[in-house]
Amino acid sequence: MTNAAFYFEEEAYSLGGAQIVGRQSAGHGFLRAFAQHANVGALYGYSTGQSGVDAFERFVRPLRPNLPVHGLTVPTLTRLQDVGCLFYPGPDLAQQAWRREFFGSASWSLCGITHTLATKRVMESIVELLAAPVEPWDAVVCTSTAAREVVTGLLEAQGEWLAARLGATALRLPRLPVIPLGVDCDTYAFSAEERARARQTLGLETHDIAVLYVGRMSFRAKAHPLAMYRALAMASGGHRVVLIEAGQFANERAAAAFTEARAALCGDLAYRALDGRDSAAWRNAWAAADVFCSLSDNIQETFGLTPIEAMAAGLPVVVSDWDGYRDTVRDGVDGYRIPTLMPVPGAGQGLAIRHALDVDDYNQYIGLLSQFTAVDIEAAAQAFRLLFADPQLRRQMGLAGRQRAREVYDWRHVVAAYQALWGELAQERAPHANATPRRWPARMDPFAVFASFPSAKLGPDAWLQRTGLDSAAVARLRGLAVVSFASPALPPAEAISNLLARVPADAPVRLRSILAAVPHHEQAWMMCTIAWLAKLGALRVSMSPR
Repeated sequence: MTNAAFYFEEEAYSLGGAQIVGRQSAGHGFLRAFAQHANVGALYGYSTGQSGVDAFERFVRPLRPNLPVHGLTVPTLTRLQDVGCLFYPGPDLAQQAWRREFFGSASWSLCGITHTLATKRVMESIVELLAAPVEPWDAVVCTSTAAREVVTGLLEAQGEWLAARLGATALRLPRLPVIPLGVDCDTYAFSAEERARARQTLGLETHDIAVLYVGRMSFRAKAHPLAMYRALAMASGGHRVVLIEAGQFANERAAAAFTEARAALCGDLAYRALDGRDSAAWRNAWAAADVFCSLSDNIQETFGLTPIEAMAAGLPVVVSDWDGYRDTVRDGVDGYRIPTLMPVPGAGQGLAIRHALDVDDYNQYIGLLSQFTAVDIEAAAQAFRLLFADPQLRRQMGLAGRQRAREVYDWRHVVAAYQALWGELAQERAPHANATPRRWPARMDPFAVFASFPSAKLGPDAWLQRTGLDSAAVARLRGLAVVSFASPALPPAEAISNLLARVPADAPVRLRSILAAVPHHEQAWMMCTIAWLAKLGALRVSMSPR
């Protein structure tokens, strides 16, 4: 029974924002499914603050009321050793690996996941893995074969650079397994009655063929609409085709751009626009549709949830032969994958330079790349023609897709795959359990980094002597705002009183003798406390007896 603590930042799992992106839908679905279906004895969330673990508990508690929920924060971080793994909702494991170094690199495993791979931040975080203390018992789950090839290519390029620059040859890499995202298939199990009501609500006639697109309406960052609009116009002859677009626009300019393109390219088609944030409208869209279409041509996409949602809904799909769609949709079985085309490697260096030098922001960069990626419009039109002309083919492909979704992509199977992975990571980690913690060079003991600053260093050989300030005076000083801000890092008043009582006022005492009565793991903090009392003037410190 393997488990993991979920690194919880509410934004990564929330569906309540004005613009919902794929990683949020995927994160929300995975955590929800894990809470419902995982074979575990408790649910664990980790956040750097209490508000984060409280939000985690609010999220998971209703899903499995009888299962204990534990929130871990920085003071209880060592409990990850008992859990065994920390799941992080992105590929950027470097920071988490460095933080783990304080406790030892084999204290627990780290598991990240790929979503969008095209941003500067994500690409930089992936290449940073080679210089960070990630280990073979860590993993970055790639949601598609195409995503793994991107990650592998970035790591190989960075490895070549490190070899040329530093002579580095022994590179330690995390595992890069491919585990898809999932879908709750039961959510898309529509009855004949529900389908009829949805079609009536949308004003669809019995013989209307409803083609559905679901997702963000962005020609820069999702699926450029030109290929879908043109292919539908070419294939609709002799059929009453109704295009349903269920999504959301970033702004009015984007909405106007889609309206203009639709009018110019397929203006004769009947059309329904639905707000993807409206749960009832969203459900009606899925229930009413006959065919699903997503001709993604954008590097922002890496997996693509909507085709497997469509398969779960029993819809034949027409998708581009692109990124994760290539793994999920079987061409000619669940629907059709439409060929795509982009220039050979080397032709895009100018675009990379424009983005690197901030001539183009991210949205413009990926939008420009989309302009140089072609989807075969004639092939898409032919796929639509075949599906429009043959209701039996639509049913056959829809049933095949529904079966595949239940057997491969239902969250139950995906959660089980993650638990199996975490078990393998634990076995890989076990022989290294007693590894000595290493220093994090950029986060070393500040008294070591800045040792050249002070006149002297407080150590066991220092001599201590009381001044005229007693415990009550120290307490009053501690109450000042210029001092009290440090209270979380200061010992309790009783401990300070006990320490002062052990230092005589009439003669100096060796710090070593005081430390001898303190447990070894508390001695470093005892020296910090003594330095603080010296700062307040309650102790006089000298390097030799006076």
